[in-house]
Amino acid sequence: MSLDKMTIANRYSKALFELVVEQDQLDETFEELVQLRQVFQTNTNLASVLAGAELALSEKQSLIQVLTDGASTVVANLIKMVFDYGRMDDMVAIIDEFERRYDARKQRVHANVVSAVKLDTTQKNQLVQTFAKRIGAKQVLLKEEVNPSILGGVIMSTENETFDGSLSSKIEQIRRLLVK
Repeated sequence: MSLDKMTIANRYSKALFELVVEQDQLDETFEELVQLRQVFQTNTNLASVLAGAELALSEKQSLIQVLTDGASTVVANLIKMVFDYGRMDDMVAIIDEFERRYDARKQRVHANVVSAVKLDTTQKNQLVQTFAKRIGAKQVLLKEEVNPSILGGVIMSTENETFDGSLSSKIEQIRRLLVK
């Protein structure tokens, strides 16, 4: 029976997370994993090449060596273990799940903000502070999008919630009340 990607990512990331917390290497490991994920995202075929049959084992091991050069012991061991178990296609999912755990521990929230016009730095900072207080986060990492169709205001969304303060939704609410 094969395991799904999320189960695999959850198991590997949980074990790694617990280990690096115990060794007081959480922040360093997180930074390393972000860089490793960037390598896999930049080289989109890397995971499938390492998991596939196109290359000889010696060629794959050479690539693994390049990935582990300069890596901490714990990250190098993760790469080797994931490779040995034939799970290189799951590496980005493992790192994503590790980041989810890291975010929960550090009270970080990733949020998307949609506004009718580009927000300036002051507006962004005020929005981040207000939103962080509202959801109980220490840090909010914003991904911005401009969409003139919302007319004004902003729409903030996280993984779990959406706060719609757009002018277009307020107009729609008024319209519905008038139709009743």
